[in-house]
Amino acid sequence: MPHLLLVEDDQHIASGLLFNLEMEGYQLTHAKDGNLARRLLFDESRRFDLILLDVMLPGMSGFDLCHALRRKQIYTPVLMLTAKDFEKDKIKGLRLGADDYLTKPFSLEELLTRIQVLLRRQTWHQQQEDLRQLSFGDVEIDFERFEVLVKGQKAHLTPLEMKLIKVFAEFEDVVLTREELLEKVWNQPDVGNSRSVDNFVMRLRKFFEVNPAHPRHFHSIRGVGYKFTREPQDLL
Repeated sequence: MPHLLLVEDDQHIASGLLFNLEMEGYQLTHAKDGNLARRLLFDESRRFDLILLDVMLPGMSGFDLCHALRRKQIYTPVLMLTAKDFEKDKIKGLRLGADDYLTKPFSLEELLTRIQVLLRRQTWHQQQEDLRQLSFGDVEIDFERFEVLVKGQKAHLTPLEMKLIKVFAEFEDVVLTREELLEKVWNQPDVGNSRSVDNFVMRLRKFFEVNPAHPRHFHSIRGVGYKFTREPQDLL
């Protein structure tokens, strides 16, 4: 039974969500403010499968809590719930590490669908933690042997390029911010170096994209970061 943490200060909204989600078979823990949620999430004896996180919270905002979690390298999926429908707020939440964003008011059906998608994605990532090989398009990569084939021909990547593509593969179809990539690949959370990520992604596109100017695997997400897809996609 998946265990969800609901972080919501509005008791009326919280009661409705707790009732409906428990009826759907989920285990719920409720935190009324950001500070309590932070203590629960930083407690290593507790484990949550998903966080439903309101943005406007007393004590510590949802934005600040999400940022603190990712800095602590806690990658539990976060679905942000907010009354704000401004693009800049959605982008801010995604840049800070949220996995999805739902604007109030929302239907129960939409909420359940998004929860199911995030839980399914998390299960897939856990299965891919020991990723050894990757195939997409005309590309074959063996991470253990440090071998790369493009259309049957060997390609020579640097260790950092290999590490970057492995991170993309482990988080397939997930938008990763430049800051997250810096932490995972370079172990440098300094946002001042974020353009290094752009340069490395450009190099991966030159290796693996049929047309680097119109990538179908290594996608730019405007204002946020990058996303990798094995199946070719045309994203606007």
